[in-house]
Amino acid sequence: MPRRRILLLVTFAVLLGLAAGHAWAQERHNFLSIDGELVDDAGPYYFIAYGDSTNAYMRASSFATASGLDLRFDAATKRLTFAAGIRRVVIDATADVAAGLVKRPGAVRYDGGAFESPMAILVDGISYVPITPIVAALGGDSGWHAEARVVTIDLPDFAAGVQVTAPRLGLTDGVSRVALDLPAGHPYQVAVNGSSLALLLPGAHAPALTRAVDGDPNLAAVAFQVLEGVVALVVQTRYPIAPSGVGYRVGTLPRGETDTVYVDFAPDLRGEVATPMADGVTAVPPLPTVPLAVADATPRRHTVVIDAGHGGHDPGAVSSWAHEKAVVLDVALRLKALLETEGVHVILTRGDDTFLTLQERSTFATTDRNVFVSIHANSADASGAQGIETWVFGRPLDPALIDRAIDENGGGDVGATRTQEAASIANDIAGDILRETQLNYSLALADLVQAQLVGATGANDRGVRQNLFYVIRNSRIPAILVEVGFVSNPDEGAKLADATYRATLADALADGVLTFLRDGGSLAQR
Repeated sequence: MPRRRILLLVTFAVLLGLAAGHAWAQERHNFLSIDGELVDDAGPYYFIAYGDSTNAYMRASSFATASGLDLRFDAATKRLTFAAGIRRVVIDATADVAAGLVKRPGAVRYDGGAFESPMAILVDGISYVPITPIVAALGGDSGWHAEARVVTIDLPDFAAGVQVTAPRLGLTDGVSRVALDLPAGHPYQVAVNGSSLALLLPGAHAPALTRAVDGDPNLAAVAFQVLEGVVALVVQTRYPIAPSGVGYRVGTLPRGETDTVYVDFAPDLRGEVATPMADGVTAVPPLPTVPLAVADATPRRHTVVIDAGHGGHDPGAVSSWAHEKAVVLDVALRLKALLETEGVHVILTRGDDTFLTLQERSTFATTDRNVFVSIHANSADASGAQGIETWVFGRPLDPALIDRAIDENGGGDVGATRTQEAASIANDIAGDILRETQLNYSLALADLVQAQLVGATGANDRGVRQNLFYVIRNSRIPAILVEVGFVSNPDEGAKLADATYRATLADALADGVLTFLRDGGSLAQR
């Protein structure tokens, strides 16, 4: 729907005064209003010298600026593209004015169709485009008002509606999950055709996305497309699926103000029948093919490593209320399940009561993964100590914390040796751009996780700090160590022993990690 329609009933004499003193590149006899605002330099223009007084043109750059559109010219193909999100309108262009004024089938192309149209005209480096077909392709209306001598353009509000982000992809036990965040209750429809599934999102805008999925047994590609005027997330599978629910399963996970809509893919899955479209069919015939040969073939497959501290013969902190190794393993397993439902691929350093050395744990934080989270519980001689803290790797400002690092790194001479190794690495951070960048991202992740944990539990906020923890010393990805509470505190120890409280901790950790995966880059650059 046009965002507004304001007819400018002004006299030609007044409008003519606006144009006084300007030397227009082409002949101009009328004036142009875009969404109720007079755009003086946009046009309309005519190429009467070439025998055409019927096609009203406008200056492409002025129209794009006034309409909030992105405008690009491809010199190799001689095509102009107007874009709003993933919506595209493309028009062929030429410097041969006489030839360009001749209407040609398919000269203007848009998502889902094409128009017969004159071409865009290039004159002295300036592009002019025919008003009627361009506006129609953008979903707007154009009109001529003889009394005011004004050509009016009314366009959809390209900024209105819901802005969705790129989906998350995960693989668990042979089932691939594609997850997308939407405002709570936002409608969607599912359409299936052959080996393509479309999640149609009315009222949504989306970023440009066309990516192949490598190394996945079920998925071939994902893309945002515009189908019948509606933004859709289109997923191509490596096996046939059917509208009856064969090969996929759709679900929604409420998360307060947002919903995570997910689609699971595997040949043996059976889900709901695809929602019929408005015209009564159950598929979009045909769904567009997602190009697989693209420059950026890396899917947005998020992988999170979860490290449950201690284990096996190493119990960690112990009290009459709780044992650290059992508490953190339970939180880690709950966190894994939550992240996997959100389409995140999860790797556990340990999934049972097994002991791994710190060296073994640290090898999991490789550059092909996104985040490393090590989960621990605290203890102190003073039973009054309580609260949650999150750590990143770095030399601590308080030298007394080095003793804490020695204990966490194994204690005694072994812990001291490992702490000294970590200190040597920490000394190099200031001169290593990659490590400095990694530290910034880790701090952004730590801030998010700490805020979520404290907000969800009401625990004492012990803040985000740096220390020489061996397990995160060599990480080249965002890495944090979280102390979820003190088992030595009577109140907090009892809470850590409670399954409901551990579920709250896992929920908060998931919220922090997911927010970072969506926005970590911008957060780290603030």
